[in-house]
Amino acid sequence: MIKVKRMNSVVLAVRDIEKSLAWYEEHFGFEKLYEVPNGVLIGADGVEVVLSQVDEPEKARKAEEAKDVCIRLFAFEVTQQELERAEKEFPEETDLVQIDHPRYRSCIIDDPDGHSIELYVDKG
Repeated sequence: MIKVKRMNSVVLAVRDIEKSLAWYEEHFGFEKLYEVPNGVLIGADGVEVVLSQVDEPEKARKAEEAKDVCIRLFAFEVTQQELERAEKEFPEETDLVQIDHPRYRSCIIDDPDGHSIELYVDKG
């Protein structure tokens, strides 16, 4: 067994790297750190995401397709104040999902390609 210390990055297949980069910059303050084959590594404060360009953007479906093997959801820990700002930060989210788990409170938003992102506060 290998004990994992933390997750470094997630690779997201996107239809338009520049559009996705702008979205992550606007909403999370991520910056382009460097280019990688077929994409860019973005991030801030030790959190990293790779945006990887799909081969045929016009044919690519959103990540919500149930029959696709893909990343369904990933999560960012935030402060209580940031979680409370989510509705104002993402006004385009018409169906903002808010969850109150025994261990954490969260809300789920989607990026331009349909990747679900859970913003959560640990109650511990």
